[in-house]
Amino acid sequence: MLGYSDVPIVLPPNARSYFGCIEAKYVTAYLEDYVDSHIYNGRSLRSRICHGQYVEKIEKRGDVWIVSARDSEHRVHYFTAYKLAAATGLTSLPYMPAIFQRPGAFKGPICHHKYFGEISRTLLKTPECQNVAVFGAGKSATDMVYESVKQGKTVSWIIRKDGEGPALFLTAPGRGRYKNSIEAGATRWSAYFSPSSFMPQGWLARLIHRTSFGINYLRDKIRQGDRSGRVAAAYRARQGALPGFRDLEPTASAFWFTGPLGLVQYDDFWDTLAQNVQVYRNNISSMKSHSIMLDDGTEIKSDILLCGTGWSAQYPFFSKDLTCSLGLPHHPEDDSLADSQLWNGLVNVAEQQVLADYPILEHPPPHKTAKVPTTSLRMYNGIAPLEDPSVVFLGRVHLSNAFRTSEAQAIWATAYFDGNVKMPPIEQAQRDIAYMNALSRKRYPSHGAAGDYLFFGLVWYTDRLLEEVGLRSHRKGWWADWVEPCLASDFKDTKKEYLEKYRS
Repeated sequence: MLGYSDVPIVLPPNARSYFGCIEAKYVTAYLEDYVDSHIYNGRSLRSRICHGQYVEKIEKRGDVWIVSARDSEHRVHYFTAYKLAAATGLTSLPYMPAIFQRPGAFKGPICHHKYFGEISRTLLKTPECQNVAVFGAGKSATDMVYESVKQGKTVSWIIRKDGEGPALFLTAPGRGRYKNSIEAGATRWSAYFSPSSFMPQGWLARLIHRTSFGINYLRDKIRQGDRSGRVAAAYRARQGALPGFRDLEPTASAFWFTGPLGLVQYDDFWDTLAQNVQVYRNNISSMKSHSIMLDDGTEIKSDILLCGTGWSAQYPFFSKDLTCSLGLPHHPEDDSLADSQLWNGLVNVAEQQVLADYPILEHPPPHKTAKVPTTSLRMYNGIAPLEDPSVVFLGRVHLSNAFRTSEAQAIWATAYFDGNVKMPPIEQAQRDIAYMNALSRKRYPSHGAAGDYLFFGLVWYTDRLLEEVGLRSHRKGWWADWVEPCLASDFKDTKKEYLEKYRS
């Protein structure tokens, strides 16, 4: 599932791998080499990156986009273009709870997981940093817990009691032809069991999602999927586990994504956590110079606090007016009355259609719903604003695989800027967006309120993008199309196909 279509990831002979899951350092090395080895018009990709510059403002004057950026020496640089691709994605701005922004008496470093790669090679290796506290419940927090234990640290893991709870970890082994469970879930056959706003509504979709036989079969698959991860972890029966290990047992459902999800990537993963980590299901009440106080009075010694607290999906360099007109999420009060009524009406109608297409979504399990103080994302395919064809937003929707998603979006955006992809009429585009928003909310009740959660829709989403461009070289033939995993490497011939189709 890793790597772009034109260059495969090649691992050294001694690389650690667990059912095809590899350490992040190899992906980093791959990307570093990628930007050096790809040269266009005599310049590498790396030479085109302006390092150490922070974008402060993006505005449009007439037909020209103007980007203002400030470097580390406070000098302002200006860039102008007729086309703009905003590719900052969803993981650029760290989110830190207010208590960590004002730590008070705490003297140790407080670090977001964005910087953990550097921290694991520096601060974490110093003898002064022995007691490590990790705050957060998801995959990123778990990764920091695991690595800290592996570096010989005394680790305390704090998971707040009023959140979604610990992550549900899926087992890695695949079956038959599949290297791992992620590959098995990335086939078109498997994709039919996950409601998606981009799924073809043919006979098989109707059989699975609109008949009692199909719905009961799907419910059984959901129960089995949730149970398999819990059984493998053995939260209440693992030999040698510390008492707090059972507090890592999740309540989340993988299908519904009602809590954090992850994949077991090491053969010693569960034993490492169970036998070495003190788990606390409490909220932080205050902090002392070298300790953290929990709301039940527990005091945890800590030389460093690592925060797996997620991201803030914002575009602070756009003005309020541009944010609204481009269809980015914004405060509802910034909408005109006409826009508010239009979109509320469209989404209400779309929700009824979603429930007609996928009746199972009418009855989600118990879950927490995050409050989202903004409108939904109002962009065609989650990429293109309705009112300005000179700008696209890449990486703005949540999907399960960044390599395939980014390559498919890049192909679509190129064709869009070339004029080889046309949006449908405005009324149809608005209905398509409203349906995407509505399904996001119903399909992912804990995370989908912003209308941009398509997580398990990777296959149908990327298929739709290439279908709109008019490309088919990524398809594998009848049987393979159904059972082979959909990877970024499938796109290896799309550049040639595109040039032959549109540059003749």
